[in-house]
Amino acid sequence: MESALRAWKVVVFRLSIEDGHVLQLMRDFRLMVNKAIRFGLMNHCSSLGSICRGMYHGLRVDHHVYSQHVSQACAIGASILRNHRNRSRRSLGPKPPPFVRRLFIRMENQAYDLDRASGRLRFPIRAGQHILIQLPMSEYHRSILSDSNVKLGSLTLTKSGAALAFSKDVQREFAASSLLALDTNESSLDGVLADASGLTSVRASFPEIRQIQATPFRRRRRLSGKKAHDLRTQRALISREGPRERRRVNYRIHELTSLIVQTALERRSAIVIEDLRGLRPRARSQRMNRRLGHWPRHRIHFQLEYKARWQGSPLIKVNPKNKSRTCPACGSLNNSRRVRPLRDGMFRCRCGWIVDRHVNAALNILKTALASNEALARDVRFQPGAMRHDVVSLSRPAMVRGRGAERSESIRVAHE
Repeated sequence: MESALRAWKVVVFRLSIEDGHVLQLMRDFRLMVNKAIRFGLMNHCSSLGSICRGMYHGLRVDHHVYSQHVSQACAIGASILRNHRNRSRRSLGPKPPPFVRRLFIRMENQAYDLDRASGRLRFPIRAGQHILIQLPMSEYHRSILSDSNVKLGSLTLTKSGAALAFSKDVQREFAASSLLALDTNESSLDGVLADASGLTSVRASFPEIRQIQATPFRRRRRLSGKKAHDLRTQRALISREGPRERRRVNYRIHELTSLIVQTALERRSAIVIEDLRGLRPRARSQRMNRRLGHWPRHRIHFQLEYKARWQGSPLIKVNPKNKSRTCPACGSLNNSRRVRPLRDGMFRCRCGWIVDRHVNAALNILKTALASNEALARDVRFQPGAMRHDVVSLSRPAMVRGRGAERSESIRVAHE
C-alpha cells in the first residue's frame, strides 16, 4: 500500500468582528506575543521550549486566558524571533526589534469547535466563558467542509476575517501520460502540451494584470503630489490602493491556476515549470525594474504548486538557464533573441528553425523535463518539427464590476 501525501490549503472567511470580548482576547493575545518576543530578545533565545519555560506561568497569571492561547502566543513569538534572527544574519546592518501591531489570534484545532454544516465557530476565552461566531458559508466553503477526508488545521482570527487551514491525505501522484510545459512571461503562460500523438501549443493570457498593477501606481504617484502638504491624509489614501490591487490580482491568478491544474488533471498531464527561486532580473531602466518587481511570477508558481499537490497532479521544476536562447531542434546556443528581441517575437536559428520565442522556451523546458524522467520519455514523443495546429480553448468568464457597468472578462488558454 502506497503512503499518502499531506496537502494543505487555506480558506478565508470575510466577516467583521465587533464583539468586545473577542477584541479584548485579541489584544491580550497580541500583548502576550510581544512579551514573548521581548523575553527572547533580552535572554538571547528563540526556541519554543526556552520561551515557554520562562513566560508560560507569568502569562497565565497576568492574562487569565485559556492555556492553549498562551502556548500559541509563545509559539508565534518564537517563530517571529527565528525569522528576525535569520534576516539579521543575511543583512549587513542591525535590524530593529520585531513588534506585532495587528490584532489577531491563532488557535490550533484543539482550541476551537467548528460545525461544518452551519459554520458556527465556538472557542473558549477562559474557564466557563466561550465565544460563538457565525462564519459566512459559501458554496465553495461548503464543498470543502463537506468532504470527510478534509481535516481542520489552525484558525487565524482578525477583525476583518478568519483564515482556516485544511489538510487532506492524497495518494501518490498519478502516473502522467502527457506533459504540459509552461514558460512564465509577464502577461501570459505560454507552453506546449505533449502526449503520445504529438505536440500542441497553448497559451494562458492575463494582460489585465499589468493594467491593474499600473493603475494604482499612477494613483499613488498622483496622490503623493496632491497631498504633499498633508502627510496623514496622503498615507490614508495611498494605503487603500495596495489591498485593492492585491485582491484583484490574486483573483485572476486563482482563476488562471485553477484552469491549468484542472486541464492537467483531465488530460493526465504532469505540469512542468521553471524554478525561478533566487532569480534576479538584470538592472535595466527604472520603469522596467518597476515592472519586473511587480511581476507575480512567484505567486503564480506557488499557487500552481499547492493546487497540483491538492489534486495529486505531478509538478516538475527545471533549471531556466538559457531556455530562451537554445534551439530545441539542433541544440545550439545562439543570440537570435538578442538580435531581434521584440520586432516580430520570433526565434530564429541558423539551422532554419523558426518559432514563437515563448513557445521555443516552452519546448526547451519540455525537453529538459523529458531528459530527467525516463518514464515520461518512453510515453511522450518529442518531435519539435511535427507540431500539430490544434486548439485548446478554456474559458471561465469572470464578471468584474467596472466604471458604471459590469464587463465580462475571460481567461483564455488557446493555440498560439
